[in-house]
Amino acid sequence: MRRRFCLMATLIQACMRNGHCRLESLSEPTDAYRTRKKSSLLQQAKRWLGNKWTDWQTFYLPFAQHFLQGLGARGQIVFVIDGSQTGSANTTLMLSVLCRGFAIPVAWVVKKGEKGHFPEEMHTDLLKLVAPICPTNCCLVLLGDGEFDGLGLQQWCTDNHWMFVVRTSSDRLIDFGGELARFDSIQTTRPICFIEGALPLANAVYWHDKRHTKPLFLLTNLELGYEACQFYKRRFKIETLFKHLKSAGFYLHKTRLKCPEKLANLIIVVAFSFVLSFCIGLFIKQNESLQNLEVIVRKDRLSKITPIAIAQLAINKRCECVLIFFSDLSKNFNEVFT
Repeated sequence: MRRRFCLMATLIQACMRNGHCRLESLSEPTDAYRTRKKSSLLQQAKRWLGNKWTDWQTFYLPFAQHFLQGLGARGQIVFVIDGSQTGSANTTLMLSVLCRGFAIPVAWVVKKGEKGHFPEEMHTDLLKLVAPICPTNCCLVLLGDGEFDGLGLQQWCTDNHWMFVVRTSSDRLIDFGGELARFDSIQTTRPICFIEGALPLANAVYWHDKRHTKPLFLLTNLELGYEACQFYKRRFKIETLFKHLKSAGFYLHKTRLKCPEKLANLIIVVAFSFVLSFCIGLFIKQNESLQNLEVIVRKDRLSKITPIAIAQLAINKRCECVLIFFSDLSKNFNEVFT
């Protein structure tokens, strides 16, 4: 087990340094394996990804549990669920958690096929995977787009005391005071209209903000329409996460892995690379007095650059601040990830 964890750490180090998750990049010799041939490291990477003992439960769950427990101390955890194409032959359904204005990967499932809707059972299965590691003394909120407006997910959230805000289609039939009608048949000049008891397990929210050319139609078990809209605004953070995992970060969409199980294991490496890069970037942004910071970025532009971009610049330039971060991490692990 220790050997597999050490190899995973090596893969994460290579992914962060090279900014790419293709196997050729992950098998570049690192300081720990400087004497190994690239072909040998490539075979080790392939074996780790295909090993039957490599899975989310073993390698990522302990971190996810610790991270969620830390967030739970604030009294509220907001999850976002969405799917995205990864590689040329697979699609990933991912559950993320919002932290400091960004979405952080928590759990995922991969299936073969081009981007498309996942079966509703997979939605609830992913939630069941994470529910046991969630703290019990805080409010849990789930955000999702129109793919996640099914009755099964609403029932699961209700049974497990989760709040939810999901988008739905304009032709959804809802109850207007005892009369069924299409959602888009509502006539109102108000930006937010709350319809209580619109469905057996959900209220409905008609939201036509000035910034939207068309109204949004939401389902929620929250009791205030304005609160539901404020939560839903944050759903789009997962789109930024997918961007960082792919074209603006680690090029997960360029992987040529076709086996869903191997791709799910590769996401463990990419997720840890994202989390560590995110923390390095935040550390640099919060410590503007660091020496040689101008080597990475001008201080007057520091606030405008994302933590991931700053971290990648610092890693590429081998800046001392990265070593300072990992030194602090080894001493204050609980404080960094809470």
